[in-house]
Amino acid sequence: MAQSAGLNDEAFEWLKRLLESSHSVQLATQGEAGPEASYAPFILFEDELYIFISQLAGHTQNLIDSSAVGVMLIEDEAQSRNQFARNRLALHCRADVVEVTAPEYEPIMQWYRHRHGATVDLLRSLPDFMLFRLKPLKGRLVIGFGRAFNVQLPGFQLQPITAKQP
Repeated sequence: MAQSAGLNDEAFEWLKRLLESSHSVQLATQGEAGPEASYAPFILFEDELYIFISQLAGHTQNLIDSSAVGVMLIEDEAQSRNQFARNRLALHCRADVVEVTAPEYEPIMQWYRHRHGATVDLLRSLPDFMLFRLKPLKGRLVIGFGRAFNVQLPGFQLQPITAKQP
């Protein structure tokens, strides 16, 4: 993750904090009957997000049917000073299945277990769990009221968004 030259250090620190401290992402997928919201534990590995999810969950079939997925990481309600201005990162991503035979599968799953604990061992033993790579295509970081940044990828570089003058 690279920092943009001259970028507000606080914005970059919030971006890093959201990516490093969050353990789950909120997902917006397109289902057969319309949009569906869900969540999944994730890891960040080389600027891509990975989720390990069950085929029994609606979002899994949605991701198989359509690779477009919205992802949000948001500041914990208990930590936020104002519920209307929680710091958040929203990403538009493309989802791809990572096959068990792929060279990156095992290293990613080892990191997933390190991050999320021994429950991952149980989930790996179940035949319905699949690993997905969520490749961020673009995004937006919002800090409090009125401070917004476009997230340029790869590299999570931030560009301030300013209001257009009449």
